[in-house]
Amino acid sequence: MRIIKTTLITLLLALACLPCGVLAAESNSVHAILVTASNQKAAADPKLAPYEAALQRNLPESSFRYLGEATAGIAANGHATLTLGRGHHLELEGEKGTGSGIAVKLRWLNGDTVLISTSLTLQPGVPAVLGRRPSDDGDTPIVLVIAK
Repeated sequence: MRIIKTTLITLLLALACLPCGVLAAESNSVHAILVTASNQKAAADPKLAPYEAALQRNLPESSFRYLGEATAGIAANGHATLTLGRGHHLELEGEKGTGSGIAVKLRWLNGDTVLISTSLTLQPGVPAVLGRRPSDDGDTPIVLVIAK
């Protein structure tokens, strides 16, 4: 009788933990960093050191300045908003992924103006570099999007 009771308690605990494990497997974290690129040479921002190579590959004649960052969890078919500062924010919509990455629809807005709207499959630890040249040849806003 004691073995049956212990087995039933173990099964009940396992069943209670099952939804938590399934939810955790479907939920991912996305981190975004707002950066500005300038043609004015300046010292490298130490906060951007892990991403300097990716930034230089995309904008080799620029120096970069950190402006803000945010992180949010997002599940498949879920929504999240990351507020990056200076009026910039990302709206994310999770999609069912078919591989090892995190599939998201992404909208980058500055105030009410959509700067970029795209779909990405983010690989954990690999930054996606999004940028848009301003019309006045000024500083270029850039967002690094990283799956965690």
